[in-house]
Amino acid sequence: MAILCRNSRARRTAIGLSSLLLSGSVLAACTSQVAAPCHSDVDLGPVPDWASAGFTPGAAVPHVIGHSGRIVAVLFSHPLIASPDGQPPRNKVLLVSKELPQGPAPVTIDARLSGTDLTVQRLRADGPGPGTLDLPTPGCWNLTLHWGNQSDSLDLEYQRS
Repeated sequence: MAILCRNSRARRTAIGLSSLLLSGSVLAACTSQVAAPCHSDVDLGPVPDWASAGFTPGAAVPHVIGHSGRIVAVLFSHPLIASPDGQPPRNKVLLVSKELPQGPAPVTIDARLSGTDLTVQRLRADGPGPGTLDLPTPGCWNLTLHWGNQSDSLDLEYQRS
């Protein structure tokens, strides 16, 4: 039987329980204590053609494409650093929408820290474009963005300072 825990405390607990429990139960006890992986797929190559205005053609820029392909988050701050409330903004992120909304379209960002109930909301009153995107705690954040009649989602990982 293999013990697949990454966390040393969980691994010790699982090994201690292994003589009493079936391997499936040990695995369940072990994996419940390990955070889900972050699917923040930061691309270090050129941004998509539709998002490349203002960039040197073919220039490598860290970015994340939304799960539906409607938005790109260009990370001028990479890696992103968690910024508890009250600290100065530090993570410059350019949001580029594939289709421009007609008229003013503020962007609302609903962010949830993966594996927790912690949620925060951010608003970009001017819509997609440059700005900061600071979140209070390190970890994988699942973002849902809404602007005009469009929406998309993406994951961003924030590290400790």
